[in-house]
Amino acid sequence: MALVATVQIRSQAEVEKSLVGTDSTTLAFLIDDLHRANDALSAETADLMQRKAALQSGGSPAADQELTAEANRLRAIEGLVPVHGPGIVMVVEASGLQALDLQDALNNLAVAGAEAIAINDHRVGMGVAIVQVSGGVTVDGEQIMPPWTISAIGDANRLAEAADLMTQQMRADRRVRQASYRVEAVVDIRAVITARPFVYANSS
Repeated sequence: MALVATVQIRSQAEVEKSLVGTDSTTLAFLIDDLHRANDALSAETADLMQRKAALQSGGSPAADQELTAEANRLRAIEGLVPVHGPGIVMVVEASGLQALDLQDALNNLAVAGAEAIAINDHRVGMGVAIVQVSGGVTVDGEQIMPPWTISAIGDANRLAEAADLMTQQMRADRRVRQASYRVEAVVDIRAVITARPFVYANSS
């Protein structure tokens, strides 16, 4: 499942600002990407519901193994365990980039199918806030200093396409000194997210 937890809630003004000057072709691609991501999420939800029903009616050792494997997969998606796999590493050297720029980069990688993402050895996932502060950008409360090194694990070809487009656009930005990416057979993400206890959400 794509790392949809990186999507940040934006104000209408922020969205409008981010789209200023965007041509109709690019907008069409963005809309198509969002539709595909939504379809993928719907399919993933349906699949998980079917598997849950099958496992609950099982009760066999095989079902227990399947539950354990699924729990481990979800822990990886939530960023609770280290992961490794094929993907890309993108490096951005710039001054003046904001939280919105980082959110856009992470969201583009998520739409491209990233299953795990980290920036400067900080894992990104559910509940990880990306915030603009006076001194720059913080991820989960810790300031991220340039250069930004973004590691993403997933389908290397799809991630490379997204990274190639992003780095081209970034190099046209006067705030960016250099933007590059490389494809790697094994990207190692050791950073994890500390699990937080639920305060308001209770099991049904």
